[in-house]
Amino acid sequence: MEPDWRPFHTLDLAAQGLLPDGWADQVAALADAPERIAIIDTPGWSFAIVEGDVVRARLDWFWRLYHGVLRDFASTSLGQPVFASNRLSSATTLNILRGGGATNDWHRDANIVTGVFYAAIPAGAGTLSFRDGEDRSARLTPRPGLFTCFPGAIEHRVDPLPEGGERLAIAMVYHASPTDQPPAFGRDVYVFEG
Repeated sequence: MEPDWRPFHTLDLAAQGLLPDGWADQVAALADAPERIAIIDTPGWSFAIVEGDVVRARLDWFWRLYHGVLRDFASTSLGQPVFASNRLSSATTLNILRGGGATNDWHRDANIVTGVFYAAIPAGAGTLSFRDGEDRSARLTPRPGLFTCFPGAIEHRVDPLPEGGERLAIAMVYHASPTDQPPAFGRDVYVFEG
């Protein structure tokens, strides 16, 4: 096993002073918004999301980061231009994991780059794990205010949370071009002008 494999890049937005006052409270309030969509709701834990159109409407400061600082950091880190999603609902999503055992199991993303911004994490928990077909693995222990990005094709998961834990993270997708993306329809069509 390769001990120094690190498929992700991080930027501490809190340490850089790039987050507005009260940002964590704004994200926490959004996690309980009526637009919240339950994906998994078991007796012990739950996984829910708030889609990108709501994130855009309620967290304007984050939407600007998605199109600016975070996109630029992802481009530089991965050595290629990346483009925001043309699908408003999935460009960014607030992912809400609550309860002991809550997880997002092993998966790959179809987009070229995945980004994650952490808003609330149980102390020492909510680890993001990575693995590949060459017997390499890596782990990132997140903290509030941290952004990470990595190639979407790398297999990754959120390790199970401890009892009573809550993990609030905004996931975002970036693509290799503005046109080579999954299609969007109707109100979900989005073109960034800025």
